[in-house]
Amino acid sequence: MSLRERFRPNEAQAAADPGAEARAAQKLAAQRGRSTIAAAPAAGKAVAGVLRPLMRESGLGLNDMKRRWREIAGESFARATPEKLVAGVLTLRAPGALAPFLQQQAPLLIERLKLAGAKVKSVRIEQRAAARPAGNVAAIKKPLSAAEETALAKALDHVGDPALKSALLRLGRAVKQG
Repeated sequence: MSLRERFRPNEAQAAADPGAEARAAQKLAAQRGRSTIAAAPAAGKAVAGVLRPLMRESGLGLNDMKRRWREIAGESFARATPEKLVAGVLTLRAPGALAPFLQQQAPLLIERLKLAGAKVKSVRIEQRAAARPAGNVAAIKKPLSAAEETALAKALDHVGDPALKSALLRLGRAVKQG
């Protein structure tokens, strides 16, 4: 039995409802070529679905690390400053005396950074002067008062060498100014 014969109505069915074939053909023609389209998801759900896996991979960023550096790294590493984070390599700027210590303690620092959520594989230390904090600006020195100046000069009257006396006066002023 062929497919055509299988789905072709027999004579008894065709005689019972003569318009059935026409209605079936119209219904099929109305649905042919159209797929059902679901409504678009909400934008927030779509963005969250894309960003969630990416956020898990990225970890703690450099700006967050700079902001929380003292808390993450601890007091022993606080004088070093993070400069850049590229492909898992963290570059630190450290003062000259601190750089060898940091190099020895790099595995400990990497573990602390991993606990904080940073994706750090290694640490590179640049031995340069660290940036000074904004609060450490040298105070403007005020000159000595006339009474202090005369007391200092009177204390150095017994010095005979003028070059030595001049050097001691400068030293005395620097000590008094603070």
